[in-house]
Amino acid sequence: MADKEPVSKVTVEKDRKGQYFFALTFRGVTYPVTGPFTNALQAAAAGQSALKNLEDRTSGRKV
Repeated sequence: MADKEPVSKVTVEKDRKGQYFFALTFRGVTYPVTGPFTNALQAAAAGQSALKNLEDRTSGRKV
């Protein structure tokens, strides 16, 4: 049976004012909401970039 790491994902949400934010979950830990962005695509791209940076930083270490 393979070891399963907790889920890592980016969630984009829109607030009442029409601004977009992303929430990042990395290895089961949810980070504070980041934003605002003018559209969902910008928020998603920023979230994916942040997730990739976290993955790159921890790729060499075992937790």
